[in-house]
Amino acid sequence: MRTELACIVVVGGLMAAACGSDPSVGDGVDETIAEVRAGESIATGPPSPDTVAGTDSDGDLPFGLSRCGPFELISADPSLYRDEPTYVANEMPTDEVRSWAQRQPGFEELWIDRERRGWITVGFSEGVDDRTRDLRSEFPDDGVVAVEVPFTRAELDRLADRAFDLAQQADLSIGGSGNVPRGLVSISVGVLDDETLEPFAELAGQPICFDGREPAEAVQDGPQPTEGAGWRLLGSAAGGETYRTTVATTLEQYGRLWAISGVPGDAPDIDLADEIVIWFGAVYGSGCPIRLDDVIVDIERAVVHGEFVLPGNPTACPDDANPEAYVVALDRSELPTGPFIVQLDAEDPPPGAPEERTVVAVDLSEPRSTATDDEIGFDPALFERAGSPLPLGPGSITENGIPGEYRVPPGCSLDVVGPLNTTLWVPASGSLDADPPASWAETIDAARADGESFVVSVEVRIDPPTLLVEMIGHSETY
Repeated sequence: MRTELACIVVVGGLMAAACGSDPSVGDGVDETIAEVRAGESIATGPPSPDTVAGTDSDGDLPFGLSRCGPFELISADPSLYRDEPTYVANEMPTDEVRSWAQRQPGFEELWIDRERRGWITVGFSEGVDDRTRDLRSEFPDDGVVAVEVPFTRAELDRLADRAFDLAQQADLSIGGSGNVPRGLVSISVGVLDDETLEPFAELAGQPICFDGREPAEAVQDGPQPTEGAGWRLLGSAAGGETYRTTVATTLEQYGRLWAISGVPGDAPDIDLADEIVIWFGAVYGSGCPIRLDDVIVDIERAVVHGEFVLPGNPTACPDDANPEAYVVALDRSELPTGPFIVQLDAEDPPPGAPEERTVVAVDLSEPRSTATDDEIGFDPALFERAGSPLPLGPGSITENGIPGEYRVPPGCSLDVVGPLNTTLWVPASGSLDADPPASWAETIDAARADGESFVVSVEVRIDPPTLLVEMIGHSETY
């Protein structure tokens, strides 16, 4: 098998490499795929039972406090994890195990370990050896292990309560809670600076970590800017519609734009010979007002978007969607040459908000150039995706029987799919590299030649564990 055809990525503890990556990892990739085909286990290298990885380092923040790092779940001794079963969705007997565990002394919490075949981990503060033997008797064929947790739920809750008391005394807004599976309390603060962290100094050395913005990245308080490089603010107000944008190049379009934007009053005069008008129908959560700090023109991507910030650096915001309208004039000299798009942020619009992206189908960089109403519209591709199957990729998790669209990374074939639900899937019919289905070959070869990704339909089934892959009218079982 040629290494570059096998697409595997690192997800948690899974051994992995991207197709077409450093040749030095090629042998390992081939060996991993061979193990999958032979039905052998993949070593995930879990930490020892007493390892708690929740901080980047001890005392690296002011006052000897620790910052939160990549979280790892507490796990059992590697020898306790058998090759089977492997849970590919949520079919593990969670309710039955929880009902049993709640009757045992020292039970603290139960969690699912996706990095270790979806096995159930049951955390106890005492009698772990006894509980391990009991689990073997009660659930001999199920994937479940017992571990000793370093701190009880009550101990972590008391520590979290103390952190919130200290924050209240200092008039600080924080978020966070104790986490038994990770053995620590994680606290979100606005900024990781001396002023914010000083109230928590007494907690140094405790199983607690802090997460927040670095001081250099913190949003500074201040009024709404009225202009920036190549742009100026025509008006703003709380109102209008959320997740919306549009563009005006004529006085008639400008009048309609202003009317729907939600900004009150009359539209300011503007010379459309040298500027165009853009409406950003932005969104914010209650108690977390936003601010438009800049208008960014990404020439390479041909994208114009806002730079919205949250003054005060809040730790969390409600997920309600409140409208905030910004209407700006943008110099034509700033625009890319040719068609371009307008959206709220640098990232693509979220699922379910296809109206956010406005496509301008003509070049507006020249003075006095205009676009007709038909040349200013939404991206039809986003509307096609709205309500479509769940987008998936290497490392994704999906539920049993729910269709998804799996994006195959550039340069990869379909001889191995995954990790999907922490599992590497191979065709039941054997290798597809040498002789892929005729209807698939052209798409795979074209994508590989262009270095582009392509999409297949996938659906996980748990009994028996299978993955159905479909593209261009042909299905394969993995």
